[in-house]
Amino acid sequence: MFTTPLHPILVHFPIALISLGIVTQFLALWKKDFFNKVTFLLLSTGFVMGIFSYLSGEAAEEFAENRWGEGIETYLEPHETYALATLIIIGVVLALKVLAHYKKIPFVLPIVLILCIAGGTTLTLTGHYGGKMVYEQDPTNVQINDGD
Repeated sequence: MFTTPLHPILVHFPIALISLGIVTQFLALWKKDFFNKVTFLLLSTGFVMGIFSYLSGEAAEEFAENRWGEGIETYLEPHETYALATLIIIGVVLALKVLAHYKKIPFVLPIVLILCIAGGTTLTLTGHYGGKMVYEQDPTNVQINDGD
């Protein structure tokens, strides 16, 4: 349907939303009521957009393999793994935040903060391997098919 995959367009929304959501989660330590609401909005929107980005990655994978060859798998596998890990971690953070909203459990906040750090780390690694795919292909393995 499209000659260029949607993944590179969609992916920047969850990156920004999740990154800001993690920052606001830490700001919620000082202004709890306001920043907890902002965090939930940012992380939940980023999570949903992340699902769309993850699913659009399948078409992008096929595009990348056709354009740059099978050698792209070196970066593709960790990129996909870290993307899924990020979605799982942020999903758990959201579930814990919903649970904490209805049931006051004292140990939830430290777990949420640790998971936010982990989610930020996996998000960064996802972007790192995505960037390697785009900017560091092996020039001897490049198969550009622009004329088709």
